[in-house]
Amino acid sequence: MTSFDPNEKETRLRQEAESWDTLNPKTALESDIPVIDLQNYFADPNERSLQIVADQLLHASTKVGFYSLTGHGVAEDLVDDMLDQARKFHALPLQTKMALEMDQPDRLVGGVGYMPFQNRKLPARTRGNANEAYIIKREIGPRKVTLDKNSWPPEQELPGFRQKVEHYAQVMEELAMKLLPIYARALGMGEGYFEPGFKSPLYRLRMTRYPPIAADAGEEFGIAPHVDSTFFTLLVQDSEGLVIFSERRQCWIKAPVIKNAFIVNTGELLRQWSNDYFISVKHFANNNTSKQARFSVPFFFNATADYPMECIPSCQSPSNPAKYPPISYLQSQSVVQGE
Repeated sequence: MTSFDPNEKETRLRQEAESWDTLNPKTALESDIPVIDLQNYFADPNERSLQIVADQLLHASTKVGFYSLTGHGVAEDLVDDMLDQARKFHALPLQTKMALEMDQPDRLVGGVGYMPFQNRKLPARTRGNANEAYIIKREIGPRKVTLDKNSWPPEQELPGFRQKVEHYAQVMEELAMKLLPIYARALGMGEGYFEPGFKSPLYRLRMTRYPPIAADAGEEFGIAPHVDSTFFTLLVQDSEGLVIFSERRQCWIKAPVIKNAFIVNTGELLRQWSNDYFISVKHFANNNTSKQARFSVPFFFNATADYPMECIPSCQSPSNPAKYPPISYLQSQSVVQGE
């Protein structure tokens, strides 16, 4: 078992990301990104329906790292409205958005608020990311803790915005919690295995605007290549632009947009928790195929802040011992990585 140094890991991830050849991504084949339909399982969560979706999740998480989630029960109108709220926020005057700029000295909590265009955060890179974003996150504390410490736009500027964003985040948290028994079963554990680690789960919700960039912009990215530092991420997007690395095909592929589906991917914390059994996939985002701005809303889901994530028993053996020491989300985030 190796010790964990978040600074060393962040340096390594950045070096790896900057070495990836991301030119000429391929069109996705039908088999490239699995589709997992939860409709039958949610309608009748019995042993058989659970095992079916767990088997599909196991394949997706060990062979691909991404999948499209359908039959999830989240209303299409709610998702459409969330994307519309992202458009409305980014249509605000720059002065109004800059008043919410992230990580200002007077902020009650770091890592929330507005990130201007050409920001160099999330993921941290030497070149700016060709996007602007608004971010909220759950503060550390009981599960029902408020989001008062986030940097919200004035109600008179965007009537109903905060209420709608908070409601969407609540719905996404509820969906994420419903997925945990499936992940536990896929990893060969009891359905309740992850419950102790998610008594007060953390999340970060990001509303991102990608303005058009030239198709021949080369190494300019809407968001630079990275791996998420999460347990898993649930993403909605209004148009294509996400590009992932296919471990099976050993090439970059353009992720399709499926109507009323979330794209879900494993993050670094789940990869480590599973002793590298689940794949944390390289990906980036661009908007070089449209003359209109592109919007996406990822929901980054994580365990309780101080819960020690110890190697899952089914993912270790005498011939495959635990590679990482028990680590909490807070310890892993001493350096913020690529959400």
